[in-house]
Amino acid sequence: MTLHRKLLLLGMVAALAGCASVPTQYLTLSSPSPVAARQSLQGHGLPIVVAHVQMPADIDRLYLTTLQGKHRLDVAGHVRWAAPLGGMAQKVLAQDLASALPDKTVLMPGDPIPNGPYLLVKINVQSFIPSDDGKVFLQADWFISRMPDGHLQTQGRSHFYRGNIPSSPTAQAAAMSQLLERLSGELAHHLG
Repeated sequence: MTLHRKLLLLGMVAALAGCASVPTQYLTLSSPSPVAARQSLQGHGLPIVVAHVQMPADIDRLYLTTLQGKHRLDVAGHVRWAAPLGGMAQKVLAQDLASALPDKTVLMPGDPIPNGPYLLVKINVQSFIPSDDGKVFLQADWFISRMPDGHLQTQGRSHFYRGNIPSSPTAQAAAMSQLLERLSGELAHHLG
């Protein structure tokens, strides 16, 4: 083997070793105020069900995506979501609503859907992304319908952001969780 080939092979091995040495970081969204351990499933009024949250395709991916300027997205190579973003957002919103509406029955994802009437909360996220300038944005359309007939009771469009967020993925995920809590507060106002 020539010296040139040996150096090339050594360089490729070093590059692969460098890629393997960076551990993958897993992020999750979480409710800042967890559901009380003894919350009743027999609250007043109609039960509330939060549907799976629809996310835009450009951020609905396994890896953390950040906005770099106006027209470029950066997909992190070693920072992943622990679960699909829409499912985590659904869980966090249900937990936040249960905390904000302790006298109501808020069903968690996976709970059986009631046989009788209930309120269905649908959320269609337009934007939910941290940016490289220390901001995190959430823009979402939401709909509250009485089921099973599907009568739309109310709807709205919400836009929230937080600034001065450190560029660490953990801080960005925490800010995203806080924006979901703000959205749940607005929803709770209409569900209360």
